[in-house]
Amino acid sequence: MRRLLRISILVLAAATLAGCANFAPKRPDIPVALINDAAVGPLTTAKLRYWGDDPEFAAGHTRVKPGSDGRVDFLTLSGGGINGAYGAGYLVGWSQSGKRPEFEVVTGISVGAIIAPLALLGPKYDGRLHQVFESLSQASNPKANVLSAVFGAPAMLDNAPVRRAIALSVDEQVLSEVAAAHRAGRRLYVGTTNLDAQRPVVWDIGAIANSTLPDKLQLVREIILASTAVPTVFSPVLIDVDAQGVSYNEMHVDGGVTEQVLLMPGGWGKVGNASSARLYVIFNGVVDASPTTVQMTSMRLLERSLPTLLKYLGRANLAELANSARRSGVKYNITAIPGSFPESDSLFGSPQWLAQLYQYGLDSGKMGSWREQG
Repeated sequence: MRRLLRISILVLAAATLAGCANFAPKRPDIPVALINDAAVGPLTTAKLRYWGDDPEFAAGHTRVKPGSDGRVDFLTLSGGGINGAYGAGYLVGWSQSGKRPEFEVVTGISVGAIIAPLALLGPKYDGRLHQVFESLSQASNPKANVLSAVFGAPAMLDNAPVRRAIALSVDEQVLSEVAAAHRAGRRLYVGTTNLDAQRPVVWDIGAIANSTLPDKLQLVREIILASTAVPTVFSPVLIDVDAQGVSYNEMHVDGGVTEQVLLMPGGWGKVGNASSARLYVIFNGVVDASPTTVQMTSMRLLERSLPTLLKYLGRANLAELANSARRSGVKYNITAIPGSFPESDSLFGSPQWLAQLYQYGLDSGKMGSWREQG
């Protein structure tokens, strides 16, 4: 991952010097005045998405009925790239412990968006979770197309391995079961970043699955692909929308650009008896600081500063999520990768490293390695 970060920094610097924007094809201007009116699908379709920073979203969409155990269980899956093997393994280990609940609401950002549909549907899909990350680990180590990026290409890497993993995670059967869960009152949300609007977007995947849209499987896969589209690393996803009869497309990228975990800005006060609600956060990354000696070069300074910036964005998001839950009396639990676990030095991780992280997550899930914070 450090190698990829170095390449990204070099590409951005070279692109600035080359004035590469002149080589990139120009998109038509978006109708800024209509951004809030843009919709996916016909007007007769139920609303399928919301602004992620709008308090009215959570106020209207956390009215969830308790499950068969009398509780409301929320699961939030963070981004983290191939570190998502930790979250996948954790869910499988949690199942094996016999203590994993059925979740009423599951949310996912970036790699968490790939895991989220299978997490909602329960332990019967644990084998599929393992297959998804095996699929990513078996992809050949991609070579960055630096020259194309310098001259205006939107990405350095081919997203084909990610597309294959998403297709494995969400097929017609999974989509049908997500729709059934939605009709039963359970919810599945995925976050992207609308880069044109510069705002987070929450997609109601269950509502899409339950809709009559003819291309809903493709739409769900594109949304999840967008949620994983790290800018300049993978291509952004253009999603067709309509606003007051005007058709255009929006540019969506990694949900982690705006939120490392999907937040509920309106709180958790509509879950019936809040004291019976539990929020579980699986953070596919390292929360704690990782001290090391930084050398006095521009490359090393940037290489250290950017991950630090992202780490503290994640910590701020987690603090906001925890405080929101605490104010509503929702019990908050989090698990994350410890700083002592060795970091992968490639984007997709070697099969050996990935297996180690998956197994570590599985063992942690069996033990119930939660930090309880209220």
